[in-house]
Amino acid sequence: MFRNLHETIKALNADVKTVANCQKAKKLRKRLLAIGLPLAIVGYAGALVCFILFGTAGSKAFGENGFTARLMVPFFLAIPCALIGAIGTMIASLGFKIVITGYTANLIDETVGNNCPNCGETITPETQYCPKCGTHVRKECSKCHHINSHKNDYCEKCGNKLD
Repeated sequence: MFRNLHETIKALNADVKTVANCQKAKKLRKRLLAIGLPLAIVGYAGALVCFILFGTAGSKAFGENGFTARLMVPFFLAIPCALIGAIGTMIASLGFKIVITGYTANLIDETVGNNCPNCGETITPETQYCPKCGTHVRKECSKCHHINSHKNDYCEKCGNKLD
């Protein structure tokens, strides 16, 4: 059941990271957040104002011919305002999902992935150089000569600060 789970997670994350952190996704999430957040704020603020106006209409809400505009306008405007707020919330949530996916993909890559820091190519633990771009992917300790991951700041064996 859990065989090759590590490799499966890395393979799935490679595609997600590429898509969620590309320039097109960054532009899209900025647009979604720039449109969705103001829509949500304006929509829910309008619905709140309409609710308050409806609730405080008092005796002015009733006229000789029934309900007055003081009562009817806020009642009918509250629904479209709430819908605008809900649409804005959905649009903004799509933008937030792209942001969260990008950060999560980076976190998974840091904890699970063994990738080149330059190009993102998957590397094996014993590889010294990236097979795709040639970047040095291991750090050697100057004190004990232990080979460490490129992510380490200190030697795994002796604790010496790596260059």
